[in-house]
Amino acid sequence: MKIENKEFWEREDVIHSQNKTVVNTSNYEAYLYEKAKNYFSKLNSSVKFAKIFGCGTGREINGILKYVPVDAILATDISENMIKKGRENVISWNLQDKVKLEVADASKFTAKANSFELVTIMNCMLTYIQDRKDRYTIFKTAHDILSPKGVLIGVVHNQVGTPQKTLYFLLRRLMKPFLKNEPGNRTTGFYGFDVSGYYFTKKDLHKHLSDNGFVNIEIKSLSEYYKEINFKYNRLKGYNNLIFFATKT
Repeated sequence: MKIENKEFWEREDVIHSQNKTVVNTSNYEAYLYEKAKNYFSKLNSSVKFAKIFGCGTGREINGILKYVPVDAILATDISENMIKKGRENVISWNLQDKVKLEVADASKFTAKANSFELVTIMNCMLTYIQDRKDRYTIFKTAHDILSPKGVLIGVVHNQVGTPQKTLYFLLRRLMKPFLKNEPGNRTTGFYGFDVSGYYFTKKDLHKHLSDNGFVNIEIKSLSEYYKEINFKYNRLKGYNNLIFFATKT
């Protein structure tokens, strides 16, 4: 069943699925947080304000606070019901004085320039932004609201992973001259619902970042990251997401 992005994330069953792991931090997320922490430490700088795009029910809040000393966090999501549950979680964690949650479409979010030292786009949020113009708008906004030397970290779905997925996108890239949409476009979703999605290549993600002003760009697939830490990972069965780190200047 085809369903719109916002409608999908307002569903109680989808919210429940996301909230089951609300206090979990994956090892690759911890890697990104630690990388940001070390970056600011070398600059002898602190993170006063962090911005989370696509916060869902607040899963990454505890991870950020565990690894990166942050004075305050502003977290937004397109789903009113996700934010409602997220606010309940924040109260249960006794973080309501430190964390503010708001309903906002990432492609329409506005804030004062240079407002945040750290911006995150985790949880493969960009998978659900199929329109390139909107993806570019989000990256541009992230760049604008970051302070000088600020950091952007995130996770996106990769076109390379399971054999079926890898072959699907390989064929789409080969057929690019004949397609009416981008090779990275794909239907995604779960629980029997189909949602318009977008999957990145490393080259494509780098272009999204560099075109919108980011520098010091580092992108790794999960298979590359796990190989570095000698952790067993089967790319043929895993998502093999792309994780990225970039700075404003």
